[in-house]
Amino acid sequence: MAYTTRTTNSYGSRVSNSFKNILTGIVVFIAGTALLWWNEGNFVKTQKMLEEAQGAAVHVESVAKVDPANEGQLIHACDKAITTDSLVDDKFGVSATAIKISRKVEYYQWVEHKKEERRDKVGGGEEVITTYTYSKEWVSSPTNSASFEDPEYRGIKNDVLMEVEDGSVYAQTVNFGGYKLSEDLIKSVGGDVALTVNTPEDFLKNLDKDLSRNSKNESADENGFNLVHVNSNVIYLGESANGNQIGDVRVTFTYVPSNQAISVIAKVQGDTFTKYVAKNGRKFDRLEMGTKSMDEMFQSANDENSAMTWGLRILGIILVIIGLKLTFEFLTTLLKVLPFLANIMNFGVSLICTVVGFVWSLIIIAIAWLYYRPLIGCIILAAVVGIIYYFSTKGKKKEPALAPEAPQTPELPKQ
Repeated sequence: MAYTTRTTNSYGSRVSNSFKNILTGIVVFIAGTALLWWNEGNFVKTQKMLEEAQGAAVHVESVAKVDPANEGQLIHACDKAITTDSLVDDKFGVSATAIKISRKVEYYQWVEHKKEERRDKVGGGEEVITTYTYSKEWVSSPTNSASFEDPEYRGIKNDVLMEVEDGSVYAQTVNFGGYKLSEDLIKSVGGDVALTVNTPEDFLKNLDKDLSRNSKNESADENGFNLVHVNSNVIYLGESANGNQIGDVRVTFTYVPSNQAISVIAKVQGDTFTKYVAKNGRKFDRLEMGTKSMDEMFQSANDENSAMTWGLRILGIILVIIGLKLTFEFLTTLLKVLPFLANIMNFGVSLICTVVGFVWSLIIIAIAWLYYRPLIGCIILAAVVGIIYYFSTKGKKKEPALAPEAPQTPELPKQ
């Protein structure tokens, strides 16, 4: 059932808050501008590093044994990631011969959802209608119900049977032919699959005793456990493995098995690998699952660089526009005494801030490219000038054409 609150903000408080937002807007605007500048530079530096690395990399057909001729070389090779390390999850005793074991922990909790509706009032005030709804959900961390708005749900305890963080444990030694993968390359190996729980029964009994003692639960299932239930790759902590109750905990295990086909680009250092360091100081190594050619791997790296750049570029433009809107929000707020005038002003301010913010962002991007890549920067800057010219001339009205003079009838001479 929904819980609703209604609050009123006076005209004076709204105006005061809008003026306070000017500083926030300036900070957001500067942050967006800085992000745009840094992002373009980061893209160019990463691209140059990848170009340099691709020019230096050599393909090696076999890494079955350590070859002194590869020492110090940036190589590309394909083989299998193999380990004999036996890994154990320290919290639940799950073990396997694997490259990685991971656990994901979820808690069954009451969760609060909030929805706001704002209504302008004649005179400049504002009514805020806030609706709170509650639902039981699996979440990644315990929820503090004491902060809930609804008094009825605030009194509900969102206790959990056991609180534990997500975690992963990695093999120390992973062989790649005659070489050993470096720590960062080991962490890049994927291919996670479900890991059947094989925790020793004594371990589970001790865990169950601790949980049962703390919760004062005395009912046991067919296995003699009160609160610990194992199903495939899941350890479920609760009174029943089939019943979701507040406070239940679900721990899911996965692992990366040995003997995974991988492709690697890295610099050889003895019998292991290290990162390649480009002239601009950027570091590079890469691991992909499966058998991939060197060109495919560098193309993937370039695609990732482009995707990240576009994502941050869009974020920077949005921050710049939001910063401008916050800065000039007071103009709209001052007219809130008459909501229809405020709506007109808001539309105008939003439109102008969007156009100015977009043009400003393009200027920053163009200047950044002038600094890092002059030719492309000139093209972008020319496009910006074109946009500015278009918007500056679009609003000018054409002068009305003069009406043609009526022909004059010649005056007849007097008789």
